[in-house]
Amino acid sequence: MKSSKPNLKKVPLLGMVLASLLTAGAFAQQAEVGLRMDVDKRQLEVGEHVTLTLEFKQIGSGNTSVMGEPQIATPDNFEIRGQSSSTQVTIINQQTAAISTTKLELVATKPGTETLGPAVLTYQDPQMKRREIKSNQVTVTVVEKTGFSLFGKKKKVNPQAQTQPQAAPNPAAAVNQAAPDDLRGIKPLLPESFMLIKTIFWVTLLALIVGFVWRQLRKPVASMATPPLGKAAQLKDAWKKLGNEDLTGKEFCFGLSNLVRECLQYRFNFPAVHYTTEEILKTLPKYKLTDDEFVAAEKCLKTCDRVLHADANLTGRDNLRSYCSALLPKVPKN
Repeated sequence: MKSSKPNLKKVPLLGMVLASLLTAGAFAQQAEVGLRMDVDKRQLEVGEHVTLTLEFKQIGSGNTSVMGEPQIATPDNFEIRGQSSSTQVTIINQQTAAISTTKLELVATKPGTETLGPAVLTYQDPQMKRREIKSNQVTVTVVEKTGFSLFGKKKKVNPQAQTQPQAAPNPAAAVNQAAPDDLRGIKPLLPESFMLIKTIFWVTLLALIVGFVWRQLRKPVASMATPPLGKAAQLKDAWKKLGNEDLTGKEFCFGLSNLVRECLQYRFNFPAVHYTTEEILKTLPKYKLTDDEFVAAEKCLKTCDRVLHADANLTGRDNLRSYCSALLPKVPKN
């Protein structure tokens, strides 16, 4: 009888152990959760965006309820610009899996290396106990914003390659070779973009000088030579064409301004077609012309300048044509 008493006590104790193990296994299956953090890029420049994704996964049939969104400490090198959340239910290994995803849109504000996370999520397990789960950490590097260059980004040079001196061809050259620390005070060469802008500047300046000299050489020299026959008739024909009502205001003034200058050059033998209005009005008193002719030249030229260069409205076309007719040379009779 003494030997049977211990056996009766062991049976219920073994049953209690097995029941507790089965219950713990069931709870373990019901409480299988996880929180993972990831980013879409590990290195970026100041001002660029990076998306941080927090994924909370729950596998099993347990009644686990999430209490709020995952929380993450405010980063030093980033600014949070936006947040979105979504939930998806799938089947993994014949078990229901609920995946809650939270995405944060971050903008890099200053350079440096920063470790994001861990994120913390509070949830309630099937036994109505308040629990907390943490995610992994992610390291992201922010670099200075690269300046604009016509030739794109420059390739990064290996610092070890810069510090290692090349093999000298002879002992004398090796003695004269400076140490890396001695080169720190030397200013870097000018960037390639600056050299290109400098070249474009000098080429443009040279082209302007050549164009100015060429224009001066093309100016006709004033002379008392007899103008060619038929020019007067050509000027008269150009004056008639100004009567076309289909001409716009600027087209009319462009033709009238050229005609007045050609008439003055034809009659008084000075290069009026290359003079400005002010230069012409200063030159005309040197020649014999009536007051009406001077007023006609002044009226036509100044009106055309306002329309062509100041976008003024054109009025009184017929009056301008009448003024111009006083400047036309007489057509010789055959």
